[in-house]
Amino acid sequence: MILKKLEIPIQAIQCIALLWRLPTHHFLRSIIEKDLKSWLKGYYGEKECSYYLSLLSEERFLIFHGLRLKDKKPFQMDLLILCRSFALIAEVKNYSGKLKFQKESNHVTKEYNQQEEGVSNPIAQVKRHHMQFLNWLRKSNISIPVESIVIISKTSTKIETAPNNMQIFNDLIYAESLIDKLQKLELKYTTPHISKKKLEQLGELLLKEHLPYIPNILRYYNLSPEDIRNGVQCPLCHNFPMVYRSASWQCPRCLYISKTAHIKGVDDFFILISPTMTRKQFKVFLQIPKDSTAKNMLKTLNLPSTGSKRGTKYSLPNNCILSSPNENDMKKGDFFK
Repeated sequence: MILKKLEIPIQAIQCIALLWRLPTHHFLRSIIEKDLKSWLKGYYGEKECSYYLSLLSEERFLIFHGLRLKDKKPFQMDLLILCRSFALIAEVKNYSGKLKFQKESNHVTKEYNQQEEGVSNPIAQVKRHHMQFLNWLRKSNISIPVESIVIISKTSTKIETAPNNMQIFNDLIYAESLIDKLQKLELKYTTPHISKKKLEQLGELLLKEHLPYIPNILRYYNLSPEDIRNGVQCPLCHNFPMVYRSASWQCPRCLYISKTAHIKGVDDFFILISPTMTRKQFKVFLQIPKDSTAKNMLKTLNLPSTGSKRGTKYSLPNNCILSSPNENDMKKGDFFK
């Protein structure tokens, strides 16, 4: 059973919002586009695993995508699979070309299109997560064996290392071998360590302890709020800004009318500008003509709030955005224009 589904990374959603709201010829656009492609490539790599995960028994296995917990510091696991006998942590990588692992330095390089660059060692990364998850379980008074693995989503990706470093293949598999890996673990751990009820309780606890995170994207790219274009974007032709009249948003270019187009703008403010928002900031950012209109719109959004009157600050519920980008639009790459 999938308890936490796979979602588009918040960093990708932030990059998309930036590409729409930065000037067309901004000098950072090419860098943000490259980062966006990297985040989306990781996401689609994880989607490659979805077929194999769908073959697992929903009664026996609990599946979590992108679970973020806190040990001494927060850590995020691409994939966590739980059953009564063991837990499996997986780091999923969607690399093209060739990966080269060096034994002496523990260094990893990626070679693609006759270009070579260093990348983080995924085996070292998943082993850190393994240690942190064990610490988390210990603090939660839960005892269950934990294994870890790196999953390479593409079988076309070649893995190369020295003859005396072949042990890395104990920690690396291709996505198509995931079911085989789980079957071997079931043969290794034949005795259940927790009851079915305890497994369900553990699943609930993991969801409760999950820490959604929205990075400070402006700081990362050394941008300021003044660099960001205000207004409500047309969902149809993507023009800025729509005009609010007669209780609806209307696009002056294509004349499309919407009552909810501002919701994506609310998301954009929270994921780009600030985790909190006042009514005045809401009015200015979305270019709403009247205070009373802004007040009524905020009320209908039913956002969590602190403070009172003019000092009221609004935020996203549980750091979760109100609307996700359309995946079909992402495949077409509309946001690169």
